Amino acid sequence: MSDMMKGQCFCGNVRFSFPKKNMQGAVACHCRDCQQMHGNYNAMAAVDRDALVIESSETLRWFDSSEKARRGFCSHCGGRLFKDNLCSPKMMVSMGTIDPPTGLRIVRNIWTESKGDWYEIPPA
Repeated sequence: MSDMMKGQCFCGNVRFSFPKKNMQGAVACHCRDCQQMHGNYNAMAAVDRDALVIESSETLRWFDSSEKARRGFCSHCGGRLFKDNLCSPKMMVSMGTIDPPTGLRIVRNIWTESKGDWYEIPPA
């Protein structure tokens, strides 16, 4: 497996890459924002902001989802790619946009008290 990970939106207009080193796994966020933006919970990987390379960004747009965060998406296909926590050195990358195999697993569930009533979170 390569030490670089690559990904893209559904239509391929937004492409990115980052080094796999120091990645621990995916975080599954069950907050209401993720439910409304993704239709369900969203699994994300934390990537060092300085290490994320956006290789093609003509259709990348940003939505200010709060005072502390913005979301990156493709304006052509609607693919939801990034959550940018503005006061963090990390950028969150939606796992489904990363080319497989990632070798990562969900290591943490957050905002579980907001989870949808249509699914259960498996015990750790």
